Amino acid sequence: MSISDNAQEIVSLVSQLEKELVPKKKHEIIEKIEKANQRIHSEASSESRPLLYTGVMDKLPVKERAPEPSPPEPETIQTKPIQKKRTSPKTKKKLMEELKINQEDLEKAYPKRKTKVSQKSDFTVYVTSPFGKISNQFFGKYVSSLFDKKNSFIRNLADSVRISGMPILSRTYICMMYFASLVGAMIALFLAMVVSYLAGLNTSAMIISMFISLIGVGILVFLGMYAYPASEAAAKSRAIDNDLPFATIHMAAVAGSGAQPIAMFRLLLKSGEYKGLESEIKKIVNLVNLFGYDLSTALKNVSLRTPSRRLKELLTGIASTIESGGSLKSYLKSVANESMATYRLERKKYVESLATYSDIYTGVLIAAPLLFIVALTIINMVGGQIGGLEVSTIAWGGTLIVLPIVNILFYLFLNITQPGE
Repeated sequence: MSISDNAQEIVSLVSQLEKELVPKKKHEIIEKIEKANQRIHSEASSESRPLLYTGVMDKLPVKERAPEPSPPEPETIQTKPIQKKRTSPKTKKKLMEELKINQEDLEKAYPKRKTKVSQKSDFTVYVTSPFGKISNQFFGKYVSSLFDKKNSFIRNLADSVRISGMPILSRTYICMMYFASLVGAMIALFLAMVVSYLAGLNTSAMIISMFISLIGVGILVFLGMYAYPASEAAAKSRAIDNDLPFATIHMAAVAGSGAQPIAMFRLLLKSGEYKGLESEIKKIVNLVNLFGYDLSTALKNVSLRTPSRRLKELLTGIASTIESGGSLKSYLKSVANESMATYRLERKKYVESLATYSDIYTGVLIAAPLLFIVALTIINMVGGQIGGLEVSTIAWGGTLIVLPIVNILFYLFLNITQPGE
């Protein structure tokens, strides 16, 4: 049968299909149409002739076509995971000889990385130290009871810890203070007992020395840890006040460009030039970006925790200007001029005070020791003792002990009184 005969058969079957009403006969007619269409394809491919009736099957309704057989599912091949094995030195040497490669060529082609690339994380998670965990186990309940009683002594210390910016919880620090005092007192008691025994002291002297060591060291450790957060807050306040005039000028320039107020703090944080203000600015940006606070609320929250009075006034002023719809540029410009004038005045006063300090140093630590040595030399020539001590002993003690201690104290005094670098 030729292609034209098959085509005529398909046309007659399609017309018969349109007239047929019985579903079974419709299905038989569709199968005959498919067989005729397959014969057309086979004859056309053998004779290399173009197909004239390839679209006949496409004209049939979708619901009346015979279901096409689903393709067979591909067989799944189970593969074992490849285990990487380290090449032995002998195999490596043999391969290098076959490929005619030297160790120098490998090092040039694949240089070793000298330094590991460290990824800087945006956030840090607070983790209690082992000492802090032990302290919480011993004194956690006691410190919690002090907080519940609203003890002013503990409340002031907790506020100092929070204001200082120390990366530790206030309750944990207070527990560590009590535990460190206890441990220090126990160590001092043990050392006093050992030293008293080796020195051959009697029982009463040994008990007195142990009692003084126990109480004295415990109180010193307690007072030192109690005063440490306040000193850290004072140092942080000085650092903030030192950078604040220049940061205010930077903020005024950004506000004058028409940028959003939060952009000022983001640019200050990104510049990295204001180390004293970095922690406070980071708090503001995190409150806005992470916690969803509006800028004025974030500024007010940070102003309550900052140790610097000047920064507190600046943040509250910016928040008030934003809420009232005032000109942020003019406000920051006036604050910048005022802060720079205060900065210059403080430096001028400090330079004038240094002249007074230099006169005191010259008189007390240069001229006085010379006169002291001359007087001791004359007394030594005449002969005699001072307070039951030899003159040579007093001279050596003043030279090796008193003078270094006084110089160190004077240096610490200058370091504390200076307004900042």
